[in-house]
This record gives sequence, C-alpha cells and structure tokens, in this order.
Amino acid sequence: MRRLLSLFAVAGVALLVATTSAAEPRDSVGRMFPVYDNGGKPDLTVDPQRFTGQMSIVDRVFSADSCELAEGTVGGTGVRRILRFDVVLINGGQTITIGSPTDPANAGIFEFAACHNHYHIKNFADYRLLKMDGSLAVAGHKQAFCFISSFKYTNDSNGQDKPAFTCDYQGIQSGWGDWYYKQLSGQWIDITGVPEGDYIVRVTINAVGMFDEGANRYTNTIETTIHVPDPRNKVPTG
Repeated sequence: MRRLLSLFAVAGVALLVATTSAAEPRDSVGRMFPVYDNGGKPDLTVDPQRFTGQMSIVDRVFSADSCELAEGTVGGTGVRRILRFDVVLINGGQTITIGSPTDPANAGIFEFAACHNHYHIKNFADYRLLKMDGSLAVAGHKQAFCFISSFKYTNDSNGQDKPAFTCDYQGIQSGWGDWYYKQLSGQWIDITGVPEGDYIVRVTINAVGMFDEGANRYTNTIETTIHVPDPRNKVPTG
C-alpha cells in the first residue's frame, strides 16, 4: 500500500497526518486531535491511521441465507473476496445526541435491519473502490452505523470522562471516536473478480448530509491506494 497524506484543517491550523500500511496505535492521532467550537454542532471525520493500518484482503464464504447477501454487502454466495478496514468516526465538534431509534422523532434517521434484529442509521457511509483515474471499479454500498462513544481522542475531558451513549440511546461525545472494526458485518467492499492492479479505496461519511456539521472543517471523505492481487492468487481466509 502506498503512502497517503491526509490533510486536516481546524480553526485555521492545518494538521498533516502521514499514514502508512503498517498498523499504528490510535494514540498517534489521539494525542494531537483538536476539538473546536462549531456552534454546538458536531464535525465528524475518519481516523486515517485506523483506516489504512487495519486494511486487509481476505476470502470468506457466504451462504444463501446470510444477512450480508440480504443486505447487499456482498454480491453473491460462496467464496467472496472482501477488502475490509476499520472506520473510526472522530467528533471534532460538539457532542451529537440522536437518542433512541424507537423515538418517532427519529423515524427519518433509523431503519430496522430485520436480519440482524437491530436498528441502523440510514445510509451513513459510502464505500467505493475506484480505478486510478477516479472512475468506479466496484459499486460501493451505503453502510449504516450505530453511534456510540468508543474511546477518547483528546486530552481535554470536556467534562466527559466516560462513554455516555449506547445503541439504545445514540450519540458521539465531543472529542471521542466511534469504532467500527473490520470484522463487523458489511465493514468491507466486495472485490470478488476485480482484476489485479492499483486502486483507490474511498470512504465518505455523512454521505447524504443527514447531520448538520456546521463549519465542517474536517473532511468527510478519506481515501488511500491499495494493490489488489490477481483473483486467482490465494489470500488469507477470515
């Protein structure tokens, strides 16, 4: 995987974060990630170290009755080759409180996933594999999330030293990250049959603009390059 430079701009100060394919501790971002006054609104972005450092290509078997097939995160049954990665949402603005998925006021935000028997935020993230010229290689899917505070990304406690949200009452605190690890269902792009070559992996969060991010000084899109091996070559199973 090639080296990627991600540029974060906040409060008029640019932060250049170098990311590589090697796994890096999340504290390499956590110690330097600033929160700014966004007029009471959140500002969500993706941790670049977790995104690139946890990326891998594996083969996995899916049956006809799998939730992944029903939800469209894989394109067929049997052995599928998936490109999986972590996404950690960092909130660089103020706390976002959504509340209960069953609250009628949130009917436009949540959808019930019958196969997994829980609620998701609708179409929150868009995952795509692009060719090096920017054209689409694999049609991405809209990945849905449950907002919670997983761990802190700032030394300023903001009076919030403990996680304050669950999937039953959702939100992400200011200066906290919400972690979606690569082993979660759908936390991937199905690249089955994709020819060998270099590609761009792109993730866009808040893809349909469901949440008002105010000044939105942190980018909502992150991307990196990856080499996809010949589909005939073996890769790990997982």
